[in-house]
Amino acid sequence: MTQYVVDVMTKGPITIGPDVHAANAEHLSALRSVHHLLVMDGYKLVGIVCPCDLYSASAQASVSEYMHRAPITIDDQETAEAAWDVMAAHGVGCLPVTDWTGSLRGVITRRDLRRAGIVGPDKILRCAACGSTHGLRPSVQEDVLFCVRCLDGSGPCSDIDEVFITLGGGG
Repeated sequence: MTQYVVDVMTKGPITIGPDVHAANAEHLSALRSVHHLLVMDGYKLVGIVCPCDLYSASAQASVSEYMHRAPITIDDQETAEAAWDVMAAHGVGCLPVTDWTGSLRGVITRRDLRRAGIVGPDKILRCAACGSTHGLRPSVQEDVLFCVRCLDGSGPCSDIDEVFITLGGGG
């Protein structure tokens, strides 16, 4: 049976403005137990940011300095399999979901796709040292990935990763 993005996405994504301080964004991410925050300027989606992006930011830095601009989106009527194909092709862990008018409807994440049975755990890329699925960077060997925190020796990318890894998630 074909599953559609609208059926498996997370509704009501957590949004912030581009001028939010990095410390506040990280706090909100941890408080709401989400990894990706969608950055909105009014009603327009202008970026995505996660704690991994803010790792080297000062507490007072604006998220607009660290966010990924012009994020790739997916229509809510696309198939969930198409969402996975887009994520895998672009190396991203979430896609903002829009409707036919271009309005933000939700977000679809690797975890949503795992929960829906679209993606098995063997398809999710992980840090070779800690198992984190966030903030991955290629190492000297291109087929081995490490998260930003393991690359600098300080451990998993975020407290949220610790919970996901412990509970067997990580999507």
